[in-house]
Amino acid sequence: MGDIYFNGDALAAGKKVKFNGSDMANVYLNGTKIWTYYIPSAQVFTSSGTYQINAAETSIQYKASGGGGGGGKNQGMNTTPIHGGGGSATTLSFQKADGTVVHTITASGGAGGQMGGSSCSTTLNFSIPSGWSNPPWTSTVSDGGRGGGSDSENNQPGCPGDAGGTASGTYTIPTSGDIPTKVVVTIGGGGAGNRGGIPYNSDPGQAGAAWLLGVL
Repeated sequence: MGDIYFNGDALAAGKKVKFNGSDMANVYLNGTKIWTYYIPSAQVFTSSGTYQINAAETSIQYKASGGGGGGGKNQGMNTTPIHGGGGSATTLSFQKADGTVVHTITASGGAGGQMGGSSCSTTLNFSIPSGWSNPPWTSTVSDGGRGGGSDSENNQPGCPGDAGGTASGTYTIPTSGDIPTKVVVTIGGGGAGNRGGIPYNSDPGQAGAAWLLGVL
């Protein structure tokens, strides 16, 4: 069956249908619902998942952050690894129904912290950009891990891991050719810390997050 029309208008999910001048929420045919007005709502991800693109959506607004890097070890602890692990990237993979990738957006993971004794160039705390919502961005999402603490022998503390990177914008859905039907969201995990023994442990980084909103 092709398009269904009501009073001369094709029943598209994102298009309002009026009856006697009033907006309709549902349309029934012989007692069966054949149309519902679709209103997009934001979806947030703190773990990996899938956003299903509605046929009425013409674009997708997105915000994403990668995982924070793990902290580096105390200068004197004889343990490995000596540096914190890098955080993993958060990816938004726009795919066709068969899994063919049409477009990918990436928010990078943060760098791991260096072993103590070197100059620290990393930024521990993730700075939530203006306009980003809570949830999913809380005070810890995408933070880097704390470096291993100093000790009584004056060994220098490890450097903290770097906070995760960001990506934001609007993806316009193609109207022909390769048209994605879903967004596969992979949330970047935090980088590993170093378990050098309390109180000299360094901490792992925190996982990232993502936010998606369809636009009609």
